[in-house]
Amino acid sequence: MRKEPADDRPIEPKSDGDSPDFDGLSVEKAADIVVNTERESDEVRETLAIVAQDGTIRRAAVDDAVANASMVVTTAETRVELAAKKLDNVRETATPVSDLDLVSARIDNFDARLTTIEDRADDLGDVIQEVLGMKEDGDLYEIARRIRRVTSAATEIQRAADDFQFEIDSFEEWLTDADRRVEELTADLDALAESVDELDDIAGTLVVDDSDPESETAQTWVAAMVRHRVVSLMIADLRAELAALRTWAEREGGTPPSEIEPRLDEIQTSHEIVGEQLTAGAEPEWVERFDDQLTALDEALEAMEPPIAWAEVEAVAEEHRPAIE
Repeated sequence: MRKEPADDRPIEPKSDGDSPDFDGLSVEKAADIVVNTERESDEVRETLAIVAQDGTIRRAAVDDAVANASMVVTTAETRVELAAKKLDNVRETATPVSDLDLVSARIDNFDARLTTIEDRADDLGDVIQEVLGMKEDGDLYEIARRIRRVTSAATEIQRAADDFQFEIDSFEEWLTDADRRVEELTADLDALAESVDELDDIAGTLVVDDSDPESETAQTWVAAMVRHRVVSLMIADLRAELAALRTWAEREGGTPPSEIEPRLDEIQTSHEIVGEQLTAGAEPEWVERFDDQLTALDEALEAMEPPIAWAEVEAVAEEHRPAIE
């Protein structure tokens, strides 16, 4: 095969308006032009290489680049379709217990997440079509950038769809296995007990060495108060889940979990004692400084009912978490 002659053209290419004609330039020379306005030179070179052949930018390379991107997009779209089918199947499996909030809330969450993934996937094909419309005379760097972005987006969507399918599989196992449901509730109970123990350690070691509400000790105290309120919600959520599992077991003629409630009662008692310790250990200046914000947090959390959407709880806690100046 005859080698292409060396690229001896000057760095400044022919230009139509603001769009340089990079066709036939080496990646390095084209990158030098783009880097005049773009900060990341390595990224620019990697982007331009998408429409290059043997180190030289070629408009003819666009077809192959689009074909490669289209394959990545098609794979992502296929994974999203598989995720939708899995959700349909698991929704059918859940039909007998879909009236239980514990189940319906999870399915609603999956529905919302799938809609987001599908919306993102729907945009991929449009981008490919836009690039195809540019291939004859469009800016080659812009074409390469769009191809890179759509490929990256498709890869992310594929990953999200794969993760979604994994979670659907796990949810289906939970739906069809009573022991699995009890195991997960027990694991949540273990995490709850650990949180209460950590709060107990804080309450037991809280030494007031500065009544200043902006002190480090005050910061530790108010953070513990916020966490104590969130743990209250965790207790309510686990009690609601336990009640749902009992109803579920009765419908299936199974044995309801019997060892969880006594332990949950014990944890709740410890939680209440910790709350009393934290309240008793507060300096009046701390209470005056943070009372309004903690009250606002209480009101926001009290409006939430099981099954709890924990992402919302985290957002509310962050919004109302008192700031130390």
